[in-house]
Amino acid sequence: MVSFDRFLFAFTIGSHIVLVAMSISLILLIAVLEYFNLRKRDEVQSDLIRRLKRVFIISFGVGTASGIVVAVELINLFPGFMTVVSETGIIGAFYLEIFAFFLETIALVIYVYFEDTFRWKYANFTLASITAFGTLLSGVLITMVNAWMNTPNGFYFDTANGMYSSTARIIVTSVWAPLATVSTFSEIVHVLSTTVFAGTMLMGSYFAYRYLKARNDSEKGMFRSVLRKISGISIIGIVLAGITGSNEMATLLQYQPLKYAALDLNPSPGTGFSERLFGSIYNGHVVGAIQIPGLQALLAKVETGITQLPGLSSYPSSIWPPLWTHDTFDIMVSGGLLLGLFLFVLFLFFVLRKDYVKNSVMLYLQVIFGFFAFLVYEDGWVTDEVGRQPWIIYNMMTVSQAANYSTSLLIPGYLIIAFYIIVIPATFYFFARIFNSTPTSEKVNPVPQGGVEH
Repeated sequence: MVSFDRFLFAFTIGSHIVLVAMSISLILLIAVLEYFNLRKRDEVQSDLIRRLKRVFIISFGVGTASGIVVAVELINLFPGFMTVVSETGIIGAFYLEIFAFFLETIALVIYVYFEDTFRWKYANFTLASITAFGTLLSGVLITMVNAWMNTPNGFYFDTANGMYSSTARIIVTSVWAPLATVSTFSEIVHVLSTTVFAGTMLMGSYFAYRYLKARNDSEKGMFRSVLRKISGISIIGIVLAGITGSNEMATLLQYQPLKYAALDLNPSPGTGFSERLFGSIYNGHVVGAIQIPGLQALLAKVETGITQLPGLSSYPSSIWPPLWTHDTFDIMVSGGLLLGLFLFVLFLFFVLRKDYVKNSVMLYLQVIFGFFAFLVYEDGWVTDEVGRQPWIIYNMMTVSQAANYSTSLLIPGYLIIAFYIIVIPATFYFFARIFNSTPTSEKVNPVPQGGVEH
């Protein structure tokens, strides 16, 4: 049942993340388009905003329902974990997340249904920005919980070794500390940058495909406009993802050394380590790996000043994470470098003032890399979460201690899996149908200063 609990929650959260990334990146793109619409209002851009707003409403609705499933699963699958959460300061992040949801919902309702009520030029941009802020804040607060699970603080168990037992009492030392652990900032900036990047690249894949298939000049103009903005966001996103990812590894080295040793495949502690790509450990030695001499040691020293790197042999094998996380880590890093290379070429088009949208090869590559970016993003989450195993609260509580062993969860669990297998592709199909079926409005005229268009 513990394995089933793990798998069910992993499948659920992996599916939910797809919707989260789409919602966050979509509302940010809408806010960007509203900003450009302030500077130069035209019919094509207004039509695009109107279409994307309808898609976001569907994304918001399905994402909200999926979020409820995730919350219920946390309670049902891992009751021991939620008991600890309810008695420590991290519970505040869950309540603040409700506030963020209210903010996002109220702003979205006003933005969609009452946008022409306000006689103010910046009303639509402001409402879109508030909606985006609420959406981002929800992601920030949930990431705070995950960071606390990686580097817990603000409490301890009154046991001899400081770890959970069925008779342990929870002693709270600070109700605010869990909202700002040593890994909170690094995890938030990395999660947000990669989430926006993955969702934006996926949208770029769709719009590149639509541009290639479009025969109408008006539609081609619309898709060219949005693709240029998406490519700009993606270029910024990959740079931020690389910087924040490097910072995340530095944080792991300092505060989760066992996880760091597993991801970098260090059998024993030492100095001057090579960067190892793929491979495995056999009889305490790394075999079958592509090695770049000294690179791991150099990066660690530059980022943290640490020269003595941790190794797996310093810890009992019973608490090692699965070592295949080293492979998923390498796939994530290699995939990120490949995406960076593609976007660097895209950047050269901007520097040389060339319209990459007119290059069919680049558009086909954008279709492919858009989906690839999302696979790399999901792979990153697998690496992060499985890399913490067997702990649900790092070094304090294992998943086995937190899990629900009731077999009554099997049938509902399988039904949830079947539900997501159907609803995720159906939702994206519905996105496309809604986007394509949105009627083009009457011609948009410039809005007088201080007024609204009727």
